[in-house]
Amino acid sequence: MVKEKIEIVLKVKICRIGVVFITCFLFAYIASSQDVSLEIKNSFEKYTAYSYQEKVFLHVNKTVYLTGEMIWFKCYVTNGSNSLSQLSKICYVEVLGNDKRSVLQAKVSIDSGTGNGSIVIPASVRTGNYQIRAYTNWMKNFESSFYFHQQISIVNPAKKPEAAKRDSASVYSVQLFPEGGNLVYGLQSKVAFKIAGAFGKGIAVPAAITDNNNDTVAKFAPRKFGMGTFEFTPIKGQRYKIVAKIDGNNLVYDLPKIYDNGCVMQLKDDGTEMHVVVKTNIESINQVFLIAQTRGSVKIAKMQFVKDGIADFLINKSLLGEGISQLTIFNDAKQPLCERLYFKRPSQLKISVANISVDVTKRKKIDLHISTRDPAGKAINAQGSVSVFLIDSLQREPSLNILNYLWLSSEIKGNVESPEYYFTNTGAEANIDLDNLMLTQGWRRFKWEEVLKNTKPSFTFLPEKEGHIITGKILATSSAVPDTGVSGYLAVPGNNFKFTTVKSSGGIVNFNVGKFYGSHEIITQPAAGDSSFRIALDNPFSEKHEDLNIDQLDIGKELKEEILIRSIGAQSENIYLEGISNNYTLPEAFDTTAFFGFPSKTYYLDNYTRFRGMEEVMREYVKEVHVRNRQNTFHFEVYNELAKLYFNEDPLVLIDGVPVFNFNKIMEIDPLNIEKIDVVTTRVFLGSKIFDGIVSYSTYDGDLKGYELSPASLIVEYDGLQLEREFYSPKYDTEDRAA
Repeated sequence: MVKEKIEIVLKVKICRIGVVFITCFLFAYIASSQDVSLEIKNSFEKYTAYSYQEKVFLHVNKTVYLTGEMIWFKCYVTNGSNSLSQLSKICYVEVLGNDKRSVLQAKVSIDSGTGNGSIVIPASVRTGNYQIRAYTNWMKNFESSFYFHQQISIVNPAKKPEAAKRDSASVYSVQLFPEGGNLVYGLQSKVAFKIAGAFGKGIAVPAAITDNNNDTVAKFAPRKFGMGTFEFTPIKGQRYKIVAKIDGNNLVYDLPKIYDNGCVMQLKDDGTEMHVVVKTNIESINQVFLIAQTRGSVKIAKMQFVKDGIADFLINKSLLGEGISQLTIFNDAKQPLCERLYFKRPSQLKISVANISVDVTKRKKIDLHISTRDPAGKAINAQGSVSVFLIDSLQREPSLNILNYLWLSSEIKGNVESPEYYFTNTGAEANIDLDNLMLTQGWRRFKWEEVLKNTKPSFTFLPEKEGHIITGKILATSSAVPDTGVSGYLAVPGNNFKFTTVKSSGGIVNFNVGKFYGSHEIITQPAAGDSSFRIALDNPFSEKHEDLNIDQLDIGKELKEEILIRSIGAQSENIYLEGISNNYTLPEAFDTTAFFGFPSKTYYLDNYTRFRGMEEVMREYVKEVHVRNRQNTFHFEVYNELAKLYFNEDPLVLIDGVPVFNFNKIMEIDPLNIEKIDVVTTRVFLGSKIFDGIVSYSTYDGDLKGYELSPASLIVEYDGLQLEREFYSPKYDTEDRAA
């Protein structure tokens, strides 16, 4: 509840009853005003509760690679509070070229917010700069700008890079960003600007604003990274242009739209406090509301009256959360009028590394002692990863790290040039540059009109809380229109098979296959093998892209020696450590249990006298299954152990995890190809399906040997989760090995 002090001087005589009436009216008016800010606050908190936020940071081992080398990385999946997320269990990693096409891909298993992965760079990749990006399935519901992006360089000694494109006038831009959002005639505004060249990088050239008479009314020049601010009051009747001379080109740009009536906003930082001043020329606006939120949590909700066209909010900065806060001004109709971002420097985890020696010889063992403490100096546990690499003229120290990414780069629009600058520099000048960044690249992850609808947002992509979800559509064979209410089956055949079934909703099917690793054939088919339907699978990787603005890779002759050293190292490792570098392993916690748990009975056929036909095997040995032949069609009845009678309906029959709907085809299989038969003698519930028992056949190699698939089946080679590759670390524990 926001309390405001209101002073009213009455110059007329009024009776006591009148005083009580006016006082009650004022309190009712204040309460009504407070209700507006509370309504906005409640709507926002309800929206953020539904719109769970995830972010991914990818710690790569370096940023310059040769073909044949391996990209090692660790995934950190966090929530909106920059704590490790417990939601998603899969992270998608891609390497993209300038054409936005993926050249390398991986799916990485995530456990409690972290996961490790690696990607080998093949010889087919051309020399150039690329962008590595990472995201979860849940993040695909939002703009691709929220994905993790980082530029890496790949050098292929056998393939030259594409010819660098020369800069032209079209690559330059001069953009203005009025503080608060809009320019209004007659109202003075602070205007931020960014002057950029090729690939969106800031350049240090001056520019100016001219009026109808080509007179200069404002001049401005960048402070840092092409950004800065100036004061400007547009005058009604004048038409303005931005003019700049860049590399001999006389360039002219339009200003943002200037409004006849509106509001402007200005933030004045006074140290521990700050003023948020709102100016308006709209007479009907008598009060405005300020909502300040930090990463989805409302920190401030205040009301202020407008007097002589001005409202002044005094804000205690200690009330704001660390990192980026969004300050929005509303009118009493809950319409946003102005908005800007403010950055409060976060307290940092203190990391110290001891026992670092500058006298390091080849193959010398180094023990590093790393300690982590909170800002108060208290020891604290932390997740971490360490990368060791050579820094020279080819490989420079990366500017992106988990600190500046989670607190800064992931929260604002576009690429942040040299993000480390804003954390390694903390003086007054750096604070001005940081605020310029907030003004020029500020944005939000939502639209207020969606927030204030008070409706639950709908999402296309499900969070992968247990494992990988394979999505697709069930279509009628005669058309491309998705069909609703049709069951579909998906199997990953093998000795440790995966099987699941779902019913389509709006034609969409979501097969939750859990965590399965490596490359496999997956088989999908509609219910009962009905050939009047077909299943089309979706691409599991995101098809949304933003403009990448990847730099051209410029490799000069002076880098020849560095490239040669790396090339020899990569080739030597591939030759002598081939078996080690390709040593993939399943996770220790990998679950091989079938979806139905443990069978009631297992028959290993090698323990019995072999028959020539499967019908004889079933009738003679598998006593829990009653085989019937009705009009030349076989049916199975599984004995219900609990009820002490046979089920009336056919059970689910599988071979290596693939469902069988025509049992005659099972009877045609050579029993010598079958290693074992599992029988489940209870009802099994899977999704919306109920099965009266299960009979599961397993071949020796899990390869469906001797079984002919239904014509309605779709077979696709599919990459599951990336198998874990052990990072090879040689041991030089003796003098001979160290030599």
